[in-house]
Amino acid sequence: MSGSVKKTLLSPSKITAWLDCEHYLTLKNNPERRRNRQQSKEVADTPKPETPQEEIATLEAPTDFADMLRKKGDLHERKCLENYKEKFGEGVFEVPEQNRQEGESFEAWVQRVGNPMDSGHEIIFQMPFIYDGVRGIADFLEKTEKNGKVVYEPVDSKLARAGAKQGHLLQLLFYTEAVEDLTGERPEKIHVELGSGERETFLVSDYWWYWKRLRNQLKQAVETDSQADTKPKKCSHCGICEFYWDECRPEWRADDSLVFLSGVRKTHQEALNEVGIETLTGLAAIPESNISEICEEKLEEESEQAFQKAMKIWSKKPGNNLDEIHSKWEQNQRKLPEIEINQLVKLWRQARLQVVTAQTQEVPTHFFSEHEMFEKMTEREKTKRGECLLHLPEMNEHDIYLDFEGHPFWQIAEGIIFLFGYLEKKNGNWEYVELWSHDKKTEKEKAAELVDFLHERHKTHPEMHVYHYNHTERALLSDLIDDGDPTSSIVSILGHNFEDSPPEKQRLDELVDAGVFVDLLAVIKNSLQAGTESYSLKEMEILAGFTRNLKKDVKDHQQEIQDNDGTEDGSIDKGAGAVFEFELYSNADLYGIEKDEDRLKRIADYNKDDVEATRELHEWLIHKRRENKKLPDGTLPISENFEEDEPSEYIQRVEALKERIISKIQEERSGV
Repeated sequence: MSGSVKKTLLSPSKITAWLDCEHYLTLKNNPERRRNRQQSKEVADTPKPETPQEEIATLEAPTDFADMLRKKGDLHERKCLENYKEKFGEGVFEVPEQNRQEGESFEAWVQRVGNPMDSGHEIIFQMPFIYDGVRGIADFLEKTEKNGKVVYEPVDSKLARAGAKQGHLLQLLFYTEAVEDLTGERPEKIHVELGSGERETFLVSDYWWYWKRLRNQLKQAVETDSQADTKPKKCSHCGICEFYWDECRPEWRADDSLVFLSGVRKTHQEALNEVGIETLTGLAAIPESNISEICEEKLEEESEQAFQKAMKIWSKKPGNNLDEIHSKWEQNQRKLPEIEINQLVKLWRQARLQVVTAQTQEVPTHFFSEHEMFEKMTEREKTKRGECLLHLPEMNEHDIYLDFEGHPFWQIAEGIIFLFGYLEKKNGNWEYVELWSHDKKTEKEKAAELVDFLHERHKTHPEMHVYHYNHTERALLSDLIDDGDPTSSIVSILGHNFEDSPPEKQRLDELVDAGVFVDLLAVIKNSLQAGTESYSLKEMEILAGFTRNLKKDVKDHQQEIQDNDGTEDGSIDKGAGAVFEFELYSNADLYGIEKDEDRLKRIADYNKDDVEATRELHEWLIHKRRENKKLPDGTLPISENFEEDEPSEYIQRVEALKERIISKIQEERSGV
């Protein structure tokens, strides 16, 4: 084994984090932080039971959402082990565990284990490796043959139900190289056992060039001094990173980073940095005169006045210098055309609104003009749903407000929508209705029941609409209704319906075609900007003055999700909290805890808050439209004669393919 040994465990999370963020390993390699984490790490590394059955009998209830995912992953791994035992019996070798209680180091453990591949085992479970400055533990090594020689191929178990991630493959390639170092034979394939029960297999040769290029970079990163001069950058790993809240986020706050600007992308941030704009306030401070030259859509007068007031407050704080920002801008404004103009204007307005919120705690809004709203809509929105304030239907007493709660890892192989919640008006009062599903059969039944209810209501009251926040609810209904029909998904995508489709599918299609479903998130994004860091329902409901019955602070949604234990003051924080509560309820037997019905009540209370917030947000939007002098007072009809441009060559090819597929399906159904 070559190279210096660095005590950093190679894992999918660390590899993925390193690929996304060079700052991660700098923090991870800090000795002080490593010592502070040691106690929790030792708890997480307690010996695993011998079989899945024994694990089920002894599994402790998770303490939070992240712990729940870890336990689900462990169960999946143990299930894979059991499947190997059923197939190979005594041919499965379980590597003796590291003896941490006696202070056995990882290096000593590797030496004690030696090379069990010499013994010809069919499967080796939890094989530790140290190679070229990196250490890791392979979930499984699977015996096979290559050119008449015995070769062991690495296999990883992953909770994900589709698509192995880049980090997973890189870890497996490390094990491939480590196996070759011990045996002299390079494995031909690597495998991932997904939570769905499916196996993904990859040829090592397809990725070897990539691995060889990254290997030296990875080695350097692992050996990077903990004091290296790196800066955190927003990336996909942030949502699960242990350093996000305590390290990176406070640093961004202190720097007034553009990462907090709603709608900003990495490419936007890089472009703004190139023209000398490095802070949110710096972007907001671009003089209005510069924006006027390129776009007439400035902030409304009231919002602009609020911004000027906010900047005066900001300028009085120590270390803040508006003249310095303006001077820097004067030096770099000639580079302005290098940025996409429309996007710059949108981000500039957003920055001004957020500065107002940051300095005054008031949340200003900017409503687009009629022209700009129409320009923002997609062609589909213009002709089908018209999702903007111009076409937002007036409130009707027969309207329905909808929200679902789901658990993506209810079982290792499948998720579930466990609550279909909605508001309807009865006897002059809005009433909350909850439809529960505790198994997949009931889930499909409740979806069909809901569609039937909506369809019948629309037949009786054709003026009614179904409101939801984000497209998820309508999409999930379609998925649940389509399940079981092998052609329905592709047919739905292609926009074609067969007469023999299931009745509930036909009814759902009728509702969609009639424009009954209205996504209020699309309405908002096509109609206005607000001084918020996100456009989640929890942020937008504040504009409507909605107060949740759960009475929890909602300023930092993601922090609450991270901190949630599902039990604090008898409430749920957000969707992840609802998932966690349902996990403890539905799998109470697994964890050996009481099946507490109060958990369902807390979930329902949270869901009720969501649908009520959706209704009040709708009411607020209608009120704002009526008082907005730039817009007509009332709903504008969607044009039935909208003239589209000549379809592109790509669209023409898609349409031709669509016809061929539909024809083929019809032939198969008719037995031709």
